[in-house]
Amino acid sequence: MTYRCIGDGGNQTVQAFPSYCAVAVAGLGSLPDTILTRSVVVRMRRRARNERVEPFRARIHEAEGHKLRDRLAEWTEQARGFVMGAWPEMPDGVTDRPADVWEPLLAVADAAGGDWPDRAREACLTLVKAAQYTDKHSLGIRLLTDLRDHVLIGVDRLPTIAILDRLNALDDAPWADLDGKPLDNRRLSRMLGEYMTADNEPIRSRNIRTTGGVLKGFHAADLIDAWSRYCPAPRTPLQPLHRYSPAQRP
Repeated sequence: MTYRCIGDGGNQTVQAFPSYCAVAVAGLGSLPDTILTRSVVVRMRRRARNERVEPFRARIHEAEGHKLRDRLAEWTEQARGFVMGAWPEMPDGVTDRPADVWEPLLAVADAAGGDWPDRAREACLTLVKAAQYTDKHSLGIRLLTDLRDHVLIGVDRLPTIAILDRLNALDDAPWADLDGKPLDNRRLSRMLGEYMTADNEPIRSRNIRTTGGVLKGFHAADLIDAWSRYCPAPRTPLQPLHRYSPAQRP
């Protein structure tokens, strides 16, 4: 609901307006995380040279679209009571925000009957899983995941300079070219500072003592809570931690 003041001069009253509406958004590249995490994301591909599609003709297809719209409007009036009171069963593994996004769609599929409930749940699982592993879904989540899966592997702490070396050396990762320059210690600290430790403190660099002196770096223990909350499940078992030594620096 959206609330607005209605009236003239001193004769104002607050009125609530229903403002929800499903919206289809298309574009090139990615969208802000606040939109992506509340969306059903369908990745599209450019048409291949050997693929053919029917050309759009307004005189033909607008009339067909209007007929389909009217049929859907008539059906929604009949299905309104069922959909409004529905609690559709979610596929295994679809929880939290993805479940909020898909719940009304699954309710509509259940109301339609036939093979639509199965088709809708299959699409739900496929698209939710794809969204979890897309590189551009969230730069912050990508950073946490790369730290877990490629950088802090088997070590309990690592100096910032070593972390940056490893991140910027990753193939198929964005860290070596962020807005035209590689990830640096300030941006790394700022990005990790948006997440919390298990003690509800922002993740921050700490002193790490090495044979060459004391360096700033990050401890794996500080990231474990963020890993469990934000990252997709690891594709390979996590390695046991052992203490960092300067000889391990790449």
